[in-house]
Amino acid sequence: MRRLACGPVAIDAAVGVLTVAAVVVPLSMAGPADAAAGPSRVAARSSAASPGGRTVYVTNSANVGGTANVTRFSIGGTGSLTPVDTLTLGDRGGARSMVFTPDLRFAYLANTLVNRVVRFRIGPGGALEQLGEVETPSPFAMAIAPDGKTIYVSNAGTRTLSPFTVGATGELTPLRPVDTGAEAAKGVALTPDGRFVYVSHGSTVDTTPTVMTGFALRSDGSVGREVARKKIGISGAETVITPDGRFVYVVNQVSNNVHGFRIGSGGTLTAVPRSPVDGGDFPEGATISPDGRGLYVAAVGVENNDPDARAGQVLGFTIGKDGRLTEKPRRVTMASPIGVGFSVDGRHVYVSDYTDSVVNAFTVAPDGTLDLVQTAASNGPRPAFHSVNVLPSPKAAPRAKGGQSPPPGRN
Repeated sequence: MRRLACGPVAIDAAVGVLTVAAVVVPLSMAGPADAAAGPSRVAARSSAASPGGRTVYVTNSANVGGTANVTRFSIGGTGSLTPVDTLTLGDRGGARSMVFTPDLRFAYLANTLVNRVVRFRIGPGGALEQLGEVETPSPFAMAIAPDGKTIYVSNAGTRTLSPFTVGATGELTPLRPVDTGAEAAKGVALTPDGRFVYVSHGSTVDTTPTVMTGFALRSDGSVGREVARKKIGISGAETVITPDGRFVYVVNQVSNNVHGFRIGSGGTLTAVPRSPVDGGDFPEGATISPDGRGLYVAAVGVENNDPDARAGQVLGFTIGKDGRLTEKPRRVTMASPIGVGFSVDGRHVYVSDYTDSVVNAFTVAPDGTLDLVQTAASNGPRPAFHSVNVLPSPKAAPRAKGGQSPPPGRN
């Protein structure tokens, strides 16, 4: 039996709206006084524990019981992780992906089972202070525009992508949701120039291939016309784009492969040579190295009660100049790897494990293979899709040059 708890089929579509209460517990100093102090004071006291502002957030979904939360880790000089604090998200599970504004003032989290996107202020050292929520059906994957003015949320179990504008104080205002053109919208990725958004589709109970669709984005952040529709494998999951915006890749959970496409000037997609390639057993997570030369895939594996049970694996690929993928030697075995993310300098990779509720820290060797540095508890139950979220370096929001016409495809 394939792992189903991590995908959209595990979502309780009948769940009602629930207000999420956030509580921050510093892991090194938790106690009754901290619980009484409230999130803001606790977060302020613990912020100094994150050296240099280098921070990883791990979302723990609590898909099969317990309390969903976000654990903040600081990154040490060797890439090791030190837990700083944990912020609880209420009694229902579903915490998944996070995105951050380029100026690192605000963070957003998709909390699937309570139908909410949660908004946070990012404090010193990466401390999170919950500010509010916005309702949207079963939010799953998210992406943020390069200028930080719009976020895009896939609504799992539907064929909808929901955009929201980001206000001056981080508040979210919904724009018109769009039909993505296929059932079960899942992975979401934006090109670095903010012109196009791509959405993968599919459910883990599917038996036939689905599609990835692409859309032009208007200057106000709303979603415009469809520019691409390409067949992918069965149950598309995480979707990632190279930093130069030339290639997009999607992992397919049930067909166990990775599709790659070259992105044309108008947002069209053309399959890269040798696509698709083997992605391991039930690939769900993916990330691209900061230099754009490597793709790493987290393949969850096969359930223990399956007669053909196998552990999960982390696979590395070299991205060729034409976008083709060549697998690197030495796959890494884990129980059920699922979330994966790079450090900002590209020297380390972090991988969460759904079954063991841990995070593994790896050093990236010169040949791109991974060497284990540390295994740390995720400090919560069941980290799931996109559960590893590395706080990036702050960036200045891009500005349009005066007198320029909108780029082609923006409508």
